[in-house]
Amino acid sequence: MGHSSHYLDRVLFTYSLSHLTHSEKIRFYYALKGRDGKSGVVREYHIRQLGKTVLLVPSPFDSDVESFLKIWKCSMMKKRVMIEP
Repeated sequence: MGHSSHYLDRVLFTYSLSHLTHSEKIRFYYALKGRDGKSGVVREYHIRQLGKTVLLVPSPFDSDVESFLKIWKCSMMKKRVMIEP
């Protein structure tokens, strides 16, 4: 237990966009990353995008990101992970 403070608590989200039309996907990406690719919820919640549909989220923002994906009706999987800084 003594080493746990050296790890960062994160939540890994994987989600699907297959239910969205092409134009909805574009709107989703604007909401996620902003029109400039740097704003949006990625910036607001300090998210690291690890892949096209994979997000690494600091655990304090876990429920915010889950709500965001639910608004877009994305099916998702959530896994709590501990990572080295």
